[in-house]
Amino acid sequence: MTSPFNTNEEIVQAARRNLAQGPWDYLSGGTESETTMRRNRLAFDRIAFRPRVLVDVSTIDRSSTLLGHNLRIPVLLAPIGGLQNFDSRAGVAVSQAADEFGTLHVVSSATLPTLEETAASTDRSKIYQLYIRGDWDWVKAMIDRVKQSGYEGLCITVDSAVYSRRESPFDQSMECRRHSRASRS
Repeated sequence: MTSPFNTNEEIVQAARRNLAQGPWDYLSGGTESETTMRRNRLAFDRIAFRPRVLVDVSTIDRSSTLLGHNLRIPVLLAPIGGLQNFDSRAGVAVSQAADEFGTLHVVSSATLPTLEETAASTDRSKIYQLYIRGDWDWVKAMIDRVKQSGYEGLCITVDSAVYSRRESPFDQSMECRRHSRASRS
C-alpha cells in the first residue's frame, strides 16, 4: 500500500484544497479557545522516530493485537463526529479505510450513518464510542444496539456532558448542522 503523502503537512494541505470553508474550519479548529488542541499539537510534534543506521531493519514487525485482532500498526482510528461533512459515506468510508489498512475504527456516536450501517460496512471488528445523551434506559438501549450490531468494544465518553462549544461563529453553525444530522442515528 503506497501513499501519495510523504509528510503529515502534505495531508493537511490536501485537506485544505479539497474542503469547503465550513468543513475545513470544523476540522482544523477546536473547542472553546482551542487551548487543548494547541497543546495536543505540541505533544504530537514532540514525537520523533529515532533513526537506526547501519542496522538491519528488513524484518521489523510493527504489528500488534487488540481484542484478539491483528493490527498492522498499534494505532486505531479515533472517533470523529460529523464525518458526513467530509465524505458522503461518513463512518462507512472510515471503517472501510481502517479495514483496508489493517486497523480498527472507533466509531463516533456523533456521526452518520447509523451505528448499524457502519457496523455492517466491513467484516472487521469495530469499537463504538458513546456519548451519554439520555437516561439509564436510553444508555442500556444503546448498548443493546451496539452489541446486536457486532461491535467488540465500547468506549464511553465521560468528560463531556454536552457537545463541545466552539467559539468561532462559523464553527458554531457547523455544530448545529452536525448535531441535527447525527441525532437521527
